[in-house]
Amino acid sequence: MSEKVKNYYQGIYLTETIMGNPNGDFVDNSPRNFDGRVFTTDKCIKYNIRRYMHETAEDIEQKKDIVFFYPRKSDEVEECDAKYLTKDTIFKNIFEDDFNKLLDNSPDVRMFGGTFSFKNGDPKQIYGPIQLSYGKDINDAQIKRLQIGAPFADGKDNKQKTTGSEAVVDDAIISYDLTVNPNNYPGLLLQEDLDLFMESLWYGTNLRKTTSKKTDSKLLILIKFKNDKENENVRALNLGELKDLVQIQNKMERKKLKDPEKVIKINISALEDKLSKYQDYIEKIDIYHDTADLEIQLTSAKFDNVSINYLEPTNLLKQ
Repeated sequence: MSEKVKNYYQGIYLTETIMGNPNGDFVDNSPRNFDGRVFTTDKCIKYNIRRYMHETAEDIEQKKDIVFFYPRKSDEVEECDAKYLTKDTIFKNIFEDDFNKLLDNSPDVRMFGGTFSFKNGDPKQIYGPIQLSYGKDINDAQIKRLQIGAPFADGKDNKQKTTGSEAVVDDAIISYDLTVNPNNYPGLLLQEDLDLFMESLWYGTNLRKTTSKKTDSKLLILIKFKNDKENENVRALNLGELKDLVQIQNKMERKKLKDPEKVIKINISALEDKLSKYQDYIEKIDIYHDTADLEIQLTSAKFDNVSINYLEPTNLLKQ
């Protein structure tokens, strides 16, 4: 078991969706939007994270690293059937109705918490240490509706007549806030959980690849705050929402296709101004991005005593 997380973190996470649907609504699966302004929920990202952990970290035979909130099909149904086990069944079969076993062996519960109401047990609610905000598009994405045809012929003349439509965004760059607050449940979040979260966030999102749903991770900024407390509680210095403090510097050039490499250039002057005021409370800033996809540069002169690290996404992978 690794050490417990003893510092407060804030972060910004950017994704990009080109000719795809970053998060469909429940009415017609159109990209979620307010009056055309594209947004996403935290649940679509959490699903990516849980799927990645389920496929790469979970050991169902040893009942370790179980992703509790990942949907599981009933054993007796066909693969094509959409019939799933209930939380109560999973809790009983895997964790033997022992809530402590669930906490010890479910990284997604230690990360995000959850609401639990099991048979023959008291209801429990855990406000998870890791929280993700709704995402907001910062690239003025436009929603495009496409006409599509059915894959089969219809009618006596064997011609394809059935048509439909789907909605996608032309190019949405979604910005999220994330926070890591161990005070939400002191002693619950482990360092290995935080490492797994960041790996799953980046690479789990990249795995989301279907014709309509395709999203790529572009930037992860993680700000680690100092903690000089000796007890379990950490100094939780929240600077407010940060996701709106990053801007696309070459937005118009990219939309006009004048930039042949389509590199995203980030303007973070507003973020610098915010962070520099609190630099005495910041231990380090880690910036993960692929230099072939995105350009970003903090002004080091504004941060005399803060460690700033530019890291390739491969550094998120467990060794």
